[in-house]
Amino acid sequence: MVHIWYFIAVLGFVQSECPLGWLHFKEGCYLFSKEHLSWYTAQSSCRAHNARLAEVETKDLSDYLISVAKLLDKSVDYWLGGRDDAIDGTWFWSSSDRVFTYSEWGPGEPNGYRYENCVDMFVGHQWKWNDANCSSSQYYICEKKYPVSDQIIG
Repeated sequence: MVHIWYFIAVLGFVQSECPLGWLHFKEGCYLFSKEHLSWYTAQSSCRAHNARLAEVETKDLSDYLISVAKLLDKSVDYWLGGRDDAIDGTWFWSSSDRVFTYSEWGPGEPNGYRYENCVDMFVGHQWKWNDANCSSSQYYICEKKYPVSDQIIG
């Protein structure tokens, strides 16, 4: 009988963690991709994981994602979940349609250059935000809620 309870306790613990390969930070789990995709295909890839492209609404999260990006590779850009293709110059998060209340734009960004309607963390600006062409192929960061378990273990 003790073995059954141990199995249930371990199963409950495993279910309350981020999926394998995802990183936990505060209320979220984050996956830094290992493949280059367009912004739209990256969004679809995140959705296939029951997630979305990362929506960075606080400085703490921005600092965390930048620190991980620096550790993973010194020369890689990452798509985030922001865009302005509905109303040029009005940046919003794609999954919630909320206008940015926080931003971390790099110097001179967003510059509104032609066809640059999606947000990436741009290595050329120390992973500060950049408006980029949504069709370009880049790495990306997926985000999902950290699973909370109301099960008491122990």
